[in-house]
Amino acid sequence: MKLSQAGIDFVKSFEGYHRRLPNGDCVAYLCPANVVTIGYGCTEGIKRGMVWTHAQALQALENELSKFEAAVNRLVTVEINQNEFDALVSFAYNCGEGALARSSILKCLNADDRAGAARGFALWNRGGGRVLPGLVRRRRDEAAMFLRPVEKSAEPDMPQAVDPPPATPEGSRIMATAKTGEATTVSLLAGGIGLSLADALGYAGQIMPLVKEYSLQMLIVVLLVLSAGFAIISYFRRQDHETGKTAQ
Repeated sequence: MKLSQAGIDFVKSFEGYHRRLPNGDCVAYLCPANVVTIGYGCTEGIKRGMVWTHAQALQALENELSKFEAAVNRLVTVEINQNEFDALVSFAYNCGEGALARSSILKCLNADDRAGAARGFALWNRGGGRVLPGLVRRRRDEAAMFLRPVEKSAEPDMPQAVDPPPATPEGSRIMATAKTGEATTVSLLAGGIGLSLADALGYAGQIMPLVKEYSLQMLIVVLLVLSAGFAIISYFRRQDHETGKTAQ
């Protein structure tokens, strides 16, 4: 495994960049545990008075972290997640590979006792023979990281059930018939029922809002009702016509 970016940022936040010079470089210093240190907590081969650029400090941090990544991968014998790995690398970087190897953190973890391993972080809070507030905070936050579940990446929205298409889907032949129903209705009304085209157009104009709003089934019902009505009207018109001819 490799340290995540969150893990790198975590280490950098606690180590800090010391001692910064006015030009952005850093100079070696004696840490609270009386160890000569430079940049982001690097100690290997460091002597007082050494000066690094910020780029050198970042490269040294990367090189040092890779060693402790390898140590955690080698020492841990159970499967761990990214947060557990990051916490262990941070601990080893701060306390040393030997400290991790003999710690109750590793012993409990390899026995698959995560809770016991998390409690073990708090024991490593001393530097120079005394409890240091900075180490208390770091061990607390490392333990919290160790216990934090890894968030799952967002998955695409993939519904398991899909609704059936509507009865009259947009673009279907049924919908096209409804959209062109005005011409069809006019034709039906004008031919075969005995109405003039003008009358048919008038009636069609009144029913078309219904045709456009409702389904084909509704259109059929409306046409059947209207056909019956028009047939009755046509019948009485013929009767009136015959009566008129008789009276003449």
